[in-house]
Amino acid sequence: MRALQKSAEKAAEIIKEHEYARVISHYDADGITAAGIICNALLRRGMQFHTSIVNKLERPFIQGLNEDLIIFCDMGTAQVDLILEYLKEKDVIIIDHHEPLTSAPTSQASSLVLINPCCLSVKSVKSVKGKGEREMESEIGGEICAAGISYLVARYMSGDDKDNIDLAGLAVAGTLGDKLELNSGINKMILDDAIKEGVISVKKGLKFGDGKIRDLILLSTDPYIPLVGKVEWVDAFLNKVGIEGDKKVSDLEEEEERRLTTALVSLLRESKTGISEDALVGTTYILNSEVVRNGIDFMRMVDACGRFGKAGIGIGLCLREERMIEEANSLYVKFQSKLVSELNRIESGEGIIKELPNIFYFYVHEKGITGVLAGIVAEYLYTDKPVIVLNKKNGVEEGVKAETRISARCNKKLLSASEGEGEGIDLAKVMEKASKEVGGFGGGHPVASGASIPEGSEEKFIAILDRIIGEQKAKNS
Repeated sequence: MRALQKSAEKAAEIIKEHEYARVISHYDADGITAAGIICNALLRRGMQFHTSIVNKLERPFIQGLNEDLIIFCDMGTAQVDLILEYLKEKDVIIIDHHEPLTSAPTSQASSLVLINPCCLSVKSVKSVKGKGEREMESEIGGEICAAGISYLVARYMSGDDKDNIDLAGLAVAGTLGDKLELNSGINKMILDDAIKEGVISVKKGLKFGDGKIRDLILLSTDPYIPLVGKVEWVDAFLNKVGIEGDKKVSDLEEEEERRLTTALVSLLRESKTGISEDALVGTTYILNSEVVRNGIDFMRMVDACGRFGKAGIGIGLCLREERMIEEANSLYVKFQSKLVSELNRIESGEGIIKELPNIFYFYVHEKGITGVLAGIVAEYLYTDKPVIVLNKKNGVEEGVKAETRISARCNKKLLSASEGEGEGIDLAKVMEKASKEVGGFGGGHPVASGASIPEGSEEKFIAILDRIIGEQKAKNS
């Protein structure tokens, strides 16, 4: 844990030497909240900045950067070689938590600070005999997202012990977006400090977010409710339970919430999905300093903004611009409607999802929801094998050869485990290797990864992917 904090402190000291920064971050909830934390911290120091939210880092983009201080959030580890090639004369901060590619160089320039717990844990595992990777990761703080690391940097950028602690809500939102635990390591430290200072409040209840109950159930894809998208079914359910659909969750009496919760849990048990009660009911986080106080709602709005190419609105929310709330919520509803459309298509039983010995895969129709949809299907509906979702683009765009984007997700029960549990699957390694074999690139996390491959190589890629996952499982059996 101390190693990560020392890296964050070093980054903060470098940032404070400058008057201007270029901030570049990923377009999902974690990436936008990570950038939002850094932007707030820069503003409070009177520093000017230019923020870009992007889908991926490519050579031309990196080559075109010419600012003296460049801060990458939620990306950059996989592109360290390009960053060292083109930005070696610049001060570069990489705030990331993705697994490094096998080809990433081990040496770094003195002007580059890479803050990534994966890199720290890999180094530690190699140097400390007899300690497993999970044990070493716990020593540096367990799984922490980019927003959490950005928060550490922001705290060191301030001149007071309490300065920037109000940004903890953004770190929690990023953590919720990446579905990481908040009850251990640095995440717990951040949360405990924020609760102590009144920045965050916690309570037990339905993990829906806030809003009208009828609308929440109709659009509830995560946690997945079997009534999603079915208007008549939802109305019949609420009528049976005796709950007004137009009532907000926050306005429910204690007995009403208990009655609704009991009915929903009963519904889940009767369904054939792999949905646990914990997915529906548990700890909810109230972000007392943010313009959208419910942590789940805030995370979802920010995420939708990024995925629809409206990341500026998401950054606006992070900078506490109330005028951004309405449009951000509208984008979230639009995003959920796309997810519901795809889930209803999958449930129609028309052979949408194909099965191979080691994977499930299908092509998505709606655009901009590939990764989120893959996660929902893998976690709740098709849990026994990794789920691969392909987003195929036709034709040529702006002179660039068309590509197909892939999202891979798997239920955590399939991952490698130190106790020998699971099937030994690591999607980050699988996606990197399989995409390379067809002239693409990929990587990410063991449980959630992505790739881009040339158009026309989809079937070859799927076959390679299925083979490599089979080899991983055999090796760990």
